[in-house]
Amino acid sequence: MADSSLRIWFALFVLAVFCVGLASGVMIGRYTRDGSTAFSWEPGRGGGMHPGPLGRGGGEPPPEMLLQRLTRVLDLNADQQTAIRSVLESSRERVDTLQRDVHDRFKREQDSLRTEIRKHLTPDQQAQFDRWISLGPRGRGRGQH
Repeated sequence: MADSSLRIWFALFVLAVFCVGLASGVMIGRYTRDGSTAFSWEPGRGGGMHPGPLGRGGGEPPPEMLLQRLTRVLDLNADQQTAIRSVLESSRERVDTLQRDVHDRFKREQDSLRTEIRKHLTPDQQAQFDRWISLGPRGRGRGQH
């Protein structure tokens, strides 16, 4: 009993740390000290968010878009642009693979956490918990039962 309770709290802690890290990374990645966006798409310059490797918005900009930004910010010459384009394109597949791996590991941990929680619920509570989970984070709201 104490062991499973400890595992649940540990999983919740890991989930919370991941969420805080993700939110911090998004905020830090968006703004530099002068308030301009850093190495990401810019609103008003070429449209909205493009899909990331998992088909959701919010991924890194395509290599060409990042190269254009770096060229503008760093005044890259043609040779530098060619070299950096090659670096960006070669790293893209590795980054996409890493993101898929992290997503898969996160999903497994989330499923494990839900399984552990369900073990401590009555059948009626399990059904209510499953409905609550199916609403997704935006449908649950804060403090909703």
